[in-house]
Amino acid sequence: MRKLLPEPIAFACSMIFLATAVVIFALFNNEFRVWLEHTPPGLNSAVGAFAGTVIGLLAIAAAIVYHGHLKYDAAEERGGGEARILASAIHGEITALTQWLTAQKDTDAQAGHSSSDSGNGADLAGFSTRPVYEANAGRLGVLGPDLAAAVAYCHAIFEHAEWQHNAALSNGNTNGNGNLQIVEAKLRATADYLAAFAANGPGQIDKAGREALFASSGNGDDEPA
Repeated sequence: MRKLLPEPIAFACSMIFLATAVVIFALFNNEFRVWLEHTPPGLNSAVGAFAGTVIGLLAIAAAIVYHGHLKYDAAEERGGGEARILASAIHGEITALTQWLTAQKDTDAQAGHSSSDSGNGADLAGFSTRPVYEANAGRLGVLGPDLAAAVAYCHAIFEHAEWQHNAALSNGNTNGNGNLQIVEAKLRATADYLAAFAANGPGQIDKAGREALFASSGNGDDEPA
């Protein structure tokens, strides 16, 4: 939208230059001066009124353009603030998910060293909640394409790993899903990108970061079904 609006300072300068050029032309053109001297007084008044009207319209146009720029800048700043708030909120939620994964790994390790009762695995199964992501999945575009893709991907592989983990525990495997550590690392990397966005505004994930983030573990366990 802003690209459709001329810069107010450049617009005003161009109008002043045009008006100055007209005045200079009138002063140094003999024919125009002679014509102006022999015009009826009423016509001179009409020309003056017309010129004043044109100048007034140009001033109004410049004011409208300037006001449009102010509104666009305010909307852009407000949108950037909302994007940072969303990035901060999703960062907090992903941090909570990494803590959930860490707790599951610790619980699996403790269960593996304790009783071998097959009922222990089913008791350990559980699912995390992701209200921020679920409520704002349609707004991820404000984070930019790279970060939006990273957030969506991490939630997808987390959900897949979570189901695999709980299925393993429900089947009596106290070791759960050994792929949790890989998913946890990707969530932590995405959380770091979100924290940087919340602090410094939009940025891009470099090629190495994208390759590390979206790389498969090699056995397909971290890929969403």
